[in-house]
Amino acid sequence: MKKIGLILMGIFISFATSIIFAQMTYGTAQSEGKVMDGVRAVLNVTPSMSMVDVVLINADSGKTITSGKVFASVKGPDGKVEKKELVGGTMGKDFSYMNTLNLSQKGKYCFDITAEIENKKVKFNFDYHKK
Repeated sequence: MKKIGLILMGIFISFATSIIFAQMTYGTAQSEGKVMDGVRAVLNVTPSMSMVDVVLINADSGKTITSGKVFASVKGPDGKVEKKELVGGTMGKDFSYMNTLNLSQKGKYCFDITAEIENKKVKFNFDYHKK
């Protein structure tokens, strides 16, 4: 009986992990991309995990930018502003700059993203609407 319980628990953990990973990379994430000063930024918002991440890509070469600092200033539907550094790291096989944010309210979120790359600052503005 213990063996069956362990097997069922293993299946559950595997299934739950797959769902969480799918939500982070596909299902509930909303993505938008913009190009400024030779840098393409793709903003991914996953409200179910209060997660935001930004992928930076060299617009000419198509290569992901992995060295830099990224900061987000986010104005929520209530008008409050939350500022955070987005930390660079690899999730799965993709590199992005990420952090958690308070995305608990329905409405419009305004993202001001500043990327410091090779001694220059590149700024991006994104809007996200949580329903």
